[in-house]
Amino acid sequence: MVFLYPQRQHDLIPQARVPEADLQLAQAIKSFRASMFQLFQREIAEATAASPEEDPNRQYRRVRRALDTLAEVQEIHHRRGRLQDWLWTQVLQDIDADRQRLEAIYQRSQQGTGGLALNPDLKMPAHQLKTCIHRMPGGYLQALEADAFEKGVLYDHGVFLYGCGWFGPLNDELGQTLIHHVLNQHYPNFQPRTILDLGCAVGHSTLPYASVYPQAKVWGIDLSAPLLRYAIARARLLNQTVYFSQQNAEQTDFADRSFDLVVSHILLHEIPAVARKRVFTESYRLLKPGGMMVHLESRLFLDPPTLVARYFRDTEVWTNSEPYLASSKFGRCTASNDLGKTRNAIVFEIVDEQTHRGL
Repeated sequence: MVFLYPQRQHDLIPQARVPEADLQLAQAIKSFRASMFQLFQREIAEATAASPEEDPNRQYRRVRRALDTLAEVQEIHHRRGRLQDWLWTQVLQDIDADRQRLEAIYQRSQQGTGGLALNPDLKMPAHQLKTCIHRMPGGYLQALEADAFEKGVLYDHGVFLYGCGWFGPLNDELGQTLIHHVLNQHYPNFQPRTILDLGCAVGHSTLPYASVYPQAKVWGIDLSAPLLRYAIARARLLNQTVYFSQQNAEQTDFADRSFDLVVSHILLHEIPAVARKRVFTESYRLLKPGGMMVHLESRLFLDPPTLVARYFRDTEVWTNSEPYLASSKFGRCTASNDLGKTRNAIVFEIVDEQTHRGL
């Protein structure tokens, strides 16, 4: 099985020019990743066999230098980048071929529940302007036209293909996990009335909160106007009421004590440590008395459990334009057995003494 779950085909998903193309791409991604990790595992095992008791950090630095010089490893890194570029190119072609229908659907979604507030004067943080995250053409922030929404289409369908369905039929696995295996299990009586999702992108993880907590007013904020335009249209198509706003999670426009629940989903690894500290500080400012903030992240990113995982993470920095992965600077990241998992998404308890010091 190539796709872990089939994608739910709502009307803003581009209709592929060649239906088999998505399957071919997903098969290529899955096969490539298997061969890549086999190569890393083999070479690292050989490099560490003679010195199993070596200091872990010293060992990793030595292994990294050795692998980086191998022609076979260099080629696999090159292929990683090309495969990601192939993904975006294919989705862009599907969008171009289906543009007239997508634009008509988007225009029909301009009226409905929820809301969208954009800020053309918002100053973008420098750390998000340095690269195109995940090699997405033009990055998340750029739009060629003032009212463009296509970046959201690209992101929505691209994320599904990248994960081969790992994030669920609606790419909402992370939000579902946090709700059902953290909040519902550990805080069953917690019923938030105001919810904020930081760095919401197109609302993949935001919409589950509107569904599970219908009494709540749910907000999603992001830096990207194109993603937010798509987010509100997508929410309306999926019959969910969410309020989207173009804001910086490091310093929002909301008043003190505005929210019962503040969440984020794989946002922290996309920003540098100094920005991460500001996000935590802002989250605390926004919480009502008795409120809660929960930030979901991947242990693979913040505390890789093996040398193979660490090498993969650190080389994602340049093969997949993930500039802040290797400088996560989290003091400790531990898997909590009782937090469980939803399908394949695991929640980890993140402990960061440096970031929380003084808050």
